[in-house]
Amino acid sequence: MFKKTALCIALSALFVGVTTQAATIYEKDNGDNLKLYGEVGVGGHIGANTEYGEFYDNDKTYIDDSFATMGIKGRYDSVYYRLELDYERENWAYGSGDMVLSIDKMFVGYHLTDNHAVEAGLTDTAFDDYDKYGDLTFDTTVETGEAGDQANTVKYEGQISDIKLGVSYSYQSESSSGSKLGNVMNGYVGYFGDTVSAVVGLEKRNGSEGESKYGDQQLVGFGMRVNVTDALSLGINGYIEDEDIAQLSTVIVDNSMNLNDDVVVYNDYQTLRNKGALVSASYKLTPKWEVTGSYNFEEYEAWAIHNDQYGKEDYSWGNERTWATLGVNFRPSSSVIFALEGNVGEAAQDAYAYARVYF
Repeated sequence: MFKKTALCIALSALFVGVTTQAATIYEKDNGDNLKLYGEVGVGGHIGANTEYGEFYDNDKTYIDDSFATMGIKGRYDSVYYRLELDYERENWAYGSGDMVLSIDKMFVGYHLTDNHAVEAGLTDTAFDDYDKYGDLTFDTTVETGEAGDQANTVKYEGQISDIKLGVSYSYQSESSSGSKLGNVMNGYVGYFGDTVSAVVGLEKRNGSEGESKYGDQQLVGFGMRVNVTDALSLGINGYIEDEDIAQLSTVIVDNSMNLNDDVVVYNDYQTLRNKGALVSASYKLTPKWEVTGSYNFEEYEAWAIHNDQYGKEDYSWGNERTWATLGVNFRPSSSVIFALEGNVGEAAQDAYAYARVYF
């Protein structure tokens, strides 16, 4: 972690130079350009329900979710590139809980035509941009669990009229906690009209049997938005996932001084089905004020297996859970948003509050 952080600090110093010399950011008539961008956000999860195990600390009722990103992106003729740093708290389950500076994206791409391009490097997998397409709330509700950003990724994206499509391949992927996932194929196709838009995504990974708890996986996701009026929009989002998860692990080499040095072999992989769906809505009261809402459903086969093994519902929500979200967004300008969302039902938190500024 030290080497990674030191590298990021050095790159951050480079960005300071770019920021203080705005004249070096340019855009030419032939399309060549260099742009600095980013965001700063402060907020978090209020009234975290530790029973759901979604966060790194089961003893805290407030989980900080502050986040900042800064990057540069540019284009020379048909070649484009991007370098982006993230500073975020590892607040998810199995995360460290620390604020960590890391390289989030680092890739080079090539425009085959104006509407078709390929890129390679550390970038988001194809379906990552649209896996929550039908969720109109601010905070993430139903999680599809796709691969996200990955190193060693090659991606193609294109557009034909109102149809967009993309596909990516990631070599030796990893989870957010660093566990091995194996190689990942990921793709989507969608129709994006003015009134109705919808996208379907697929993901397939071969897993890392024996090396981590994650084995083979197949994921199907769907999202749709309908702009009923200029003010009212409706959304639907859902996924079904079959995932092989190791039920047993054996410590081959025990290093009691440093758990990270243990050598563990995983076995007894079982295919578990996970699924979730939501319906959501947003309504613009004024150009600056907006209300949002969603109704969410999730079902994990692991919940049912665990409950059956102990002969009782060990989880208070049983084999599935449902909850609703109601929120309000205030946008004093196009680059600033203040959001507050409350949850009722079997949610992992009581509320979520956030302030975000884009630049």
